Parts: sequence; C-alpha cells; structure tokens
Amino acid sequence: MNPLASSFLQLVTIMDELREQCPWDKKQTIDTLRSMTIEETYELADAITSKDWNGIREELGDVLLHILFYARIGKEENKFQLQEVIDGIAKKLIDRHPHIYGDVKVENEEDVKRNWEKLKLKEDEAGNKITEVRGIRAACKVMKTRYAKPFESVQVK
Repeated sequence: MNPLASSFLQLVTIMDELREQCPWDKKQTIDTLRSMTIEETYELADAITSKDWNGIREELGDVLLHILFYARIGKEENKFQLQEVIDGIAKKLIDRHPHIYGDVKVENEEDVKRNWEKLKLKEDEAGNKITEVRGIRAACKVMKTRYAKPFESVQVK
C-alpha cells in the first residue's frame, strides 16, 4: 500500500478507536462539533492569511479530523459512509472539469469560470437547491465586481 493511503487509513482507524473508546469523543454530535469546526476553519484561514505553512499544515489536519468525525457520525446514524463522501467529491470534480475529463474545449481561465457557472446552475436546478444559496452566490459575484475598484463612485458630501 502506498504511504499516503496507509497514513489515511491509520487516521480513519484512530478516529474509529477514539469514537468507540474515548468518553469525550463518544459524546460528540454534529451539533457539538459545529462551533469547533468553525473555529478550526477560521484558524486555517488565519494561517493562510499569514502564509504560515506550518500552521496551514497543522490546521488542515484539524479540519481533516473534523471531516472524519462527521463521517463517522454519519455512519453511526446510518446516513452515509466515508467512501460516499470521497466518491461524491471525486465525481463532482470530474463533472466540473469537462475540459480535463470530457470533450469541452477551453482557451483560458475565463472559459473555465464561465463553464463552471453553467454547470453549477444546472446542478442547482437539478437538485432544487434553495434559492438563498443562489442568492448568496450572486451577491458574492456582485461584491467582487463592485469592490474590485473600491470607492470609485462613492461621493462624500
């Protein structure tokens, strides 16, 4: 087995053992983990902002732990398996990169972005995603466009 696969399986095994044997880990739920997950995500964002590569590595480990924790809880609740999480993101990446895994031709990054937006819209419509998510995505696009050159049109009286 390659070293990466071996390390990943070891981590999954550790998570399983902790969930079965550690009183604190046993008691955790998706609700109790939520705020800790947000905290770890912000710590990762801070490390990224600081270009702290050691911090990024450490915080990625913490976020990965949370992913495994949620996957383990999902398994216990008979909702999903870790394999489904992995297979799902692999499929999503393949589906969203038809210029790599299909026959779509792109010339540049802008072509990739335009195609991604079309694919995302189809996914949202097919999955009947809530309109709030689309609204947030649209608002983010407006903010990026509007504040690319901040305060140009702001008039102070």
